[in-house]
Amino acid sequence: MQKIIGWCGLVVVLSLLSGTHTLAQDTALVSLPPATRLEGLTLIHQDINRCSAAALSIQLSYYEDGIAYTEAIAALNPHNEDVSVRLDEMAAFARSRGLGAIDRVGGTPELLKTLVANGFPVLIENSYYDGADYQRDWMSHNRIVMGYDDATQQFYTFDPLLGAGEDRLGRAIPYADMDERWRPFNRDYLVLYRPEEEATMRAILGDSWDALTNAEIALAQSQAELDAGGYDSFTLFNLGSSYALLGRYADAATAFDQARTNGLPWRMFWYQYGALEAYYHSGRYDDVLTLARDVIAATPGVEEVYYYAGLAYEAQGDMIRAQGNYEVAAWRNPTFSAAVTGLSRLRGDTMVGG
Repeated sequence: MQKIIGWCGLVVVLSLLSGTHTLAQDTALVSLPPATRLEGLTLIHQDINRCSAAALSIQLSYYEDGIAYTEAIAALNPHNEDVSVRLDEMAAFARSRGLGAIDRVGGTPELLKTLVANGFPVLIENSYYDGADYQRDWMSHNRIVMGYDDATQQFYTFDPLLGAGEDRLGRAIPYADMDERWRPFNRDYLVLYRPEEEATMRAILGDSWDALTNAEIALAQSQAELDAGGYDSFTLFNLGSSYALLGRYADAATAFDQARTNGLPWRMFWYQYGALEAYYHSGRYDDVLTLARDVIAATPGVEEVYYYAGLAYEAQGDMIRAQGNYEVAAWRNPTFSAAVTGLSRLRGDTMVGG
């Protein structure tokens, strides 16, 4: 990722469109206008491999005075080699600042428009690549959706790498391009809201407010793509991810096997861990270790794969290697509670904590 965004130096902050923004305070949702853009966000240019902290800080700027970027890096990227941040980590950071936060999968362009129209900027995970070799150059990138225009068929975004457009009112991305870039991540999204806005958020998300129901919705979304002939690696991978969220690990493992056979970008497992979860719960410990080693060989900065390697070694009875992997995961991210718990379990600690 350094090759792509190495030109981003120190933090550059550009305040845009000052003034207050009004949000729906009850469940009377705003009807979708043909176009809208949210005001009151602050553009933050990311440092190397820090798009998550920067994008989340842009989203937080809608709700807070000041800039949370430095604090976000300290919380989300405690090790300088960290190359990936999960949406649930970002949600936890937002909650620590007194906001509500919900991350889900199976989003749609219509949902993005509904959220924005009701006053909620949305953080989504997108594909980003710079070069002719898609498989080689593909990577994850986070941006904030803060507007749309049905007439031009474009979303508008604040992007910590690519900016906010020439007019500084949002960088335009065609609807179809946005969805195609969003799809490899099971169309995941993170929305923040003030506590008093929870009823509005529940009304917008509907059945997806419940995590398991949301996973069923995402599963149906991928199955519909397969039924329509969209039999590609990303759809198969999304199918596996949704099965894993539902605890249907055998089905998930089969879908992940098909996606891997079909071919995936080499960085795929830097950002998504459903396959590791599915293989572990299916007793396929060697497959867990193979995937973990592949990631570590490319970059040491994904603490999650050390954690899953620790689980696999522990299941195989190799407690020395299991403890070593938990130690690395917890050292790289002391707030990674699952790794800390695993380490404490093997050490026989009477108290589990950081």
